[in-house]
Amino acid sequence: MSPTVVALTCLAVVMSVMTLLVGVLYALRAISTRLATAPEPALPEGEVPPEILAVLAAAVHAALGKAAVIHRIHLRTPGQENWSRVGRIDILRSHRMDQKR
Repeated sequence: MSPTVVALTCLAVVMSVMTLLVGVLYALRAISTRLATAPEPALPEGEVPPEILAVLAAAVHAALGKAAVIHRIHLRTPGQENWSRVGRIDILRSHRMDQKR
């Protein structure tokens, strides 16, 4: 066989396999969007899911090293940017020449 025929055969095989992989990826994407659009059960307003409570309790236990009771959880609305505000304050404090006492 001539080198040109071998090269064209290899190129055709590679392109067909790549086309097959693209088809598989599109199929997986379609399946994942169908699964993702399933409605989640609605919780009453202001109620925290038990999974979130378990994660918070585990985080408190990891941070303090002992068990703690969670009495109250304040849910923040999406419009509040407390973390970004605190970050800006930290950056401004780090640029001070003389530290306040």
